[in-house]
Amino acid sequence: MNSDDGGRGAERGGPSGKGRRGDPPASGGALARIVADASLALLRAGEDGAPRAIVAAASRLLHADIACLYHVAQEPRALSLVASEGGDEGSLDALRRLPLDAQSLAAEAARARVVQVAPEGDDAAALLDVGRLRGLFGCAHAIAVPITFAGDLRAVLLCAAAQPTLPQAEVVEIASALSSLFGMALAAAEPRALRARIEELEREKRELERAREQLSTTIAEARKTEAALRLSEDSLARAQKIARLGNWDWHIPTDELFWSDECYPMLGLSRDAGALTYERFLDCVHPEDRESLMRAVALTLRGERPYCLDYRIIRPSGEERLVHTEADVIRAEDGTALRMIGTALDVTEQRRADRALRLSEERLRLIAEHASDVIFRMRLGPEGGYEYINPAVLEHTGYPPEAWYENPELFLTLVHPEDGRRYQEFVEQMAAAGGRLTFRIIDRSGRIRWLSTHITIQRDEHGNPVAGIGISRDVTTEKLADEEREQLLGQLAAERSWLDAVIERSPVGILLLDPVGAPIAWNRRAQELAGTEAPPGLPGAWSLCSLDGQPLARDERPSAGALRGEVTSSRELALRRADGSMLAVLVSAGPIIDGNGKLLGAVVVFDDITRLKELERLKEEWTSVVAHDLKQPVTTIIGYATQIERKPQVAAAVKTRAGHILASAKRLGRMVSDLTDISQIESRRLAIDRAPIDLSALLQAVVERMGSETDGHAVEVEIRGEIPVVHADAGRVEQVLSNLISNAVKYGDPETPIHASLERRGDEVEISIRNNGRGIPAEELPFLFERFFRGRAREERAVGLGLGLYIAKGLVEAHRGRIWVESPNGGATTFHFTLPVG
Repeated sequence: MNSDDGGRGAERGGPSGKGRRGDPPASGGALARIVADASLALLRAGEDGAPRAIVAAASRLLHADIACLYHVAQEPRALSLVASEGGDEGSLDALRRLPLDAQSLAAEAARARVVQVAPEGDDAAALLDVGRLRGLFGCAHAIAVPITFAGDLRAVLLCAAAQPTLPQAEVVEIASALSSLFGMALAAAEPRALRARIEELEREKRELERAREQLSTTIAEARKTEAALRLSEDSLARAQKIARLGNWDWHIPTDELFWSDECYPMLGLSRDAGALTYERFLDCVHPEDRESLMRAVALTLRGERPYCLDYRIIRPSGEERLVHTEADVIRAEDGTALRMIGTALDVTEQRRADRALRLSEERLRLIAEHASDVIFRMRLGPEGGYEYINPAVLEHTGYPPEAWYENPELFLTLVHPEDGRRYQEFVEQMAAAGGRLTFRIIDRSGRIRWLSTHITIQRDEHGNPVAGIGISRDVTTEKLADEEREQLLGQLAAERSWLDAVIERSPVGILLLDPVGAPIAWNRRAQELAGTEAPPGLPGAWSLCSLDGQPLARDERPSAGALRGEVTSSRELALRRADGSMLAVLVSAGPIIDGNGKLLGAVVVFDDITRLKELERLKEEWTSVVAHDLKQPVTTIIGYATQIERKPQVAAAVKTRAGHILASAKRLGRMVSDLTDISQIESRRLAIDRAPIDLSALLQAVVERMGSETDGHAVEVEIRGEIPVVHADAGRVEQVLSNLISNAVKYGDPETPIHASLERRGDEVEISIRNNGRGIPAEELPFLFERFFRGRAREERAVGLGLGLYIAKGLVEAHRGRIWVESPNGGATTFHFTLPVG
């Protein structure tokens, strides 16, 4: 979109930018596609959107950064901007109106009706529109296209770009082809405008016909009124009876008072009761109102004020009524009062209704004045405006009611820009049917508020809307809460997706249960281990069993314990798969509890440990083989070392060395025995030879046999109460006692006693071994009964592999007993274990 011919017109100019002088124009097929593209865009836009579609198509097809469409106005002769593409509206203010006689590219195209291309260099700055496009947007390459149809100039299209992307000849050819197409689109919109004008004239005609009909109706009513005025006195009497209106005529010189028929029942009297004189009438007036009535009559007769008065009467039945009276005085030429003619109307019900209405209005006013919501009433139509708005509007918007009465359009300035279009659509619909809308405003302080407005339309007797009554409530807090809730729901959904992904891709089987134990979900690994996609609990599905393959009772299942709030950690069980095969699994389970402590369900985690079990079996076999192979040589070493130590002819030095060998061999023998016990414990092949045992005698015997090992520590034995006989393996129990007493010697302070006690506790016998020392640190207590664990206390005096307590725990649990330790800070350390009675 550039010219190098000094602005001499498209037919004389040459291409610039990427194009070269003499480049061929667009091919016929390409030009046809461009025209088809523009036609489709105009067809989609419709007649109303033709200008907007034209600038959009021109910007796209001509590769323009800025596209402006100008309407050709004859009075005054100028080009007026009707649509634009590219740039914001404020920056195009300088190009909104271009005089036809001005020196501009668009005006030259309108005058010549030929496509014009902007010259290069300083000559372009002389053109009003091209110069401004270059200054505002840096677009020095411009083209002006006259849009004509049927020989008439419809508009001018001005396009500009910073850098050309098409050869100039191709741009001119495309612009010329689009000119006719755009002209047809603009011409097609004119019949619609003409039809709209015709419809408007027809509406005006219908309104004139309605006015003529109303005038005819008014004339007819006037004629009826004139006929009604000519009705007889009988008709007037009937009318007064219906209206409960009476009239009276007082002839003052003769003091004669004439009452219409309706006045008698008003006073509660009968016409047959005799003449109704002025004095008799005064007797009917309430005593408290009588004097004021007589004074009003006197003032009226003197001409000092008109007669218009409310007074009360008391009927013979005692009923009190309120009467409204108005009257005129007929006077002689000299001003003497001759007659006083008036009407009397029973207004009792009307005044009661008025008082009730005033009270209701007062209550409504108080409610409105003190309401936290904005309550308003506004007139509709050209003279529209606020008739009432309560003080709450100051709190909602920052503007007092007076500002709203002065400026009915004030609210439009407060509506949030993002809600402006939606609010405008609501206003247009509201005028016909009312409605509700929730939107944002920016109050006087700059704070964003959410308002919920509900408007009801009030109509006249013909059904035409005349006013809108509305209530507006500040719902900012609720909207913020809703937004926060939506945000939290989004976060929850994201966390749920993340958790689902973690569970699904977890390398272990996971089963989720609801509070009643029904499966909620289980992941792919659990299905692989079970060999089925069916959840547990169904016939033929998978289930957890004991190690011997027997089904677990309901209360023994890890899931049941988790639903009771218990935690199962690394429990070895068997998994019966869907095909009936068994799989060794390690199971953990625990409850799922919310922040308030409410049980939501349970989670069960399990994994295949078949390979681990095989490794464990191999390890146990290796340990058993090693222990068995070591026993024979160790026994031989002990035997020879003992013989050497006992021979009298052996030198003392040799005996000393033999004693060292014997001690080391015995220690090695104990280690081999420990390895054997560990192997049997972990493989659950530990043999327990149960027999009745007297624990008191056994404890005493163990203490005596360990006398040499406990040298320096007095061992005190305490038997508390009667100790029953237990069925246990005496050798294994002695092994536990020996280990605990040896530990007491190793870790107790020198020369301090060791206390051993027996006591029955329910169905168990508790054995306790206590020593005095520095105690065991609290952080070491959970690991004390693990394999190879050695505590820091008295390490300088302790020897061994750290297997004694682990073996002791295995031996006690093999007897179905319990073992634990207590070691307060700085106090004695006590080991306890139990054996069941029976």
